[in-house]
Amino acid sequence: AKMEADEAEDVEELLGYEDDTAGGLMTTEFVAVPVTLTAQQTIDRLRELEPDAESIYYVYVVDQEERLLGVLSLRDLIVARPETAIAGIMIKRVVAVPVDAPPEDVAAVIAKYNLLAVPVVDDDDRMQGIVTIDDAMDEVMPAGVRRRARAL
Repeated sequence: AKMEADEAEDVEELLGYEDDTAGGLMTTEFVAVPVTLTAQQTIDRLRELEPDAESIYYVYVVDQEERLLGVLSLRDLIVARPETAIAGIMIKRVVAVPVDAPPEDVAAVIAKYNLLAVPVVDDDDRMQGIVTIDDAMDEVMPAGVRRRARAL
C-alpha cells in the first residue's frame, strides 16, 4: 500500500510524540480555517475540503502562524449572514490541551467541558491536532469496561 506524501508526513509527525500524551493520542484530521474568512467563504472551504463527516466536530479558527484563535459552531456558521466575518462569530475562549498532556488530563478536560474533541496545541499555541472523545475514553478506560460498554 502506497502512502500519500502528506499522510506520510502526518504519521512522521505523530511518531515524534509519546503514546501516553495528547500528541500521541491526537489525530491530524481536523478542520481549521483562516480568521480572515467570511461565513460564506468558510462554508465554501468546508465544501471544497469534503472532510469526513467524522472529523467535523468543530471548525477551528487560526491565524497565519496556525495559532488557535477560536472555534466556530456549525450552527452559528450556517445561520450567519454570508458576508459576516467569522472573527465576529467565533468563540474566542477555546479550551485546548498541550501536546505533552497525559491522557487522564485530556479526558478530564473533554468531560468537564462536555466536548466531542479537544484541540492540541504546542508551546506557541499552534494547532497540532485534536483528540476525540472516543480516543480519549479508549485510552483511560480499562479494557474490560470498554468491552462491556461496547456490548451494551
